Amino acid sequence: MIFSLIYFKLEPRISQTDSSANIRVNQIKQHIRNSKFSIHDLSRSKPMKKNELPRFNMPYELGLDIGCATFGSKKYAGKKVLILETERYYYQKIISDIAGQDIENHNNDPATLIRKMRNWFSVADSSNSYPSANKVWIAYNQFYEDITKTLTGEGFTGIEIDNMPTSDFIKFSKDWISSFTS
Repeated sequence: MIFSLIYFKLEPRISQTDSSANIRVNQIKQHIRNSKFSIHDLSRSKPMKKNELPRFNMPYELGLDIGCATFGSKKYAGKKVLILETERYYYQKIISDIAGQDIENHNNDPATLIRKMRNWFSVADSSNSYPSANKVWIAYNQFYEDITKTLTGEGFTGIEIDNMPTSDFIKFSKDWISSFTS
């Protein structure tokens, strides 16, 4: 998702802990205030293991975002929100109050996720042209191969590469896309 946003020439805003003294929800609210577009993937609310409780951060953040667009000043009335889910209608099991929203499902397939995002941006931001989802998917796969080879050569392990901080992933993506598309 993050790679696609950068490829679309957008600036991903995500909450990251840069100081344990900061309250994360304040950073999230600031991102919501400063973003015209928001993407909320509710599929990440599911328990990862059997008998584990689900994580409700994404539905909570979605509620904050919709509240901002609904109850905020006129400045926020034009906010555009994309809600994603793995399975069609699964969200109704966890948040039945959002029945009636247009929610896109991606079936945990990255190529489908890119296509859903690309098509949504094409409608939500019709003043810009967005590359084909297939072009972004091919670029992502090439990026992943290149970055894995580069970082492995610099001594990073596979676990370190798979779990790199999102800020590193964004930096590497921007650098790679800049040289790839120029």
